[in-house]
Amino acid sequence: MEINKITDGNAVMLSIVGRLDALSAPALAAAVGEVSDNCDLVLDLEGLEYVSSAGLRELARARLKISERGSFTVVHVPETVADVLRMTGLYERLNILA
Repeated sequence: MEINKITDGNAVMLSIVGRLDALSAPALAAAVGEVSDNCDLVLDLEGLEYVSSAGLRELARARLKISERGSFTVVHVPETVADVLRMTGLYERLNILA
């Protein structure tokens, strides 16, 4: 998995490319942990090919962590990933913009 970071003022966008699974989930946790307090976070999932239960857990944790201090938004969700998010109930909780 690859995570590309773009910072624009008080907003941070993390673009995830590849597979978000048990091996790569800690990298997402670390990237979210580096986001400054009171920042808005946007996760761009356009390049996400696969998400496992460990990846889903990190997406949920990221939402909880960032929502305490800023806004959290997910964009460009591939349909295969959206299907998994819907089945698990996370789709409605992640503030996904179409």
